[in-house]
Amino acid sequence: MNKQKTASVLLSGLFLSGLAMAADNREGHEMHGENMHGGSMPPMFSQFDKNNDGRISREEMKAGMDNLFTEVDTNKDGLLSNEEMQAHRKAMHEKHAEMMSERWKAADKDGDSALSKSELESSKMTGMARNFDKLDKNKDGKLTQDEIVAGMPHRAPRDSKR
Repeated sequence: MNKQKTASVLLSGLFLSGLAMAADNREGHEMHGENMHGGSMPPMFSQFDKNNDGRISREEMKAGMDNLFTEVDTNKDGLLSNEEMQAHRKAMHEKHAEMMSERWKAADKDGDSALSKSELESSKMTGMARNFDKLDKNKDGKLTQDEIVAGMPHRAPRDSKR
């Protein structure tokens, strides 16, 4: 497979995994996904859905993939390296972590670094509120960030090397 086809397959994989996560979120399997996007489609979907009809046409998909390729191809050589893909993935992870941190701080009305069910219900994190009892492992009526991380499906445990 040539490099351009490989890059296309990799970008398609990134996009489709984002759509799969969105579908998983709507079905309630991913506890924090709905909260990340206020119960709507994830940002990647809206970036591709240029006419805002809730669907992505073939033309919108092609244009979106071209834009994503351009964004990931940081050295502008027309090819995507593993390093560029990893850097993009890391940047997206950091952006997501920052967004979640901002939402956490906004929801933490009493400033105790933990979230009560009522704080979650009045925030944009309604999915966490729905799953509160499952996530509150020590049953103290508050969720810590450690409890949230431990309750996230499809996540490898954090290691100290990161």
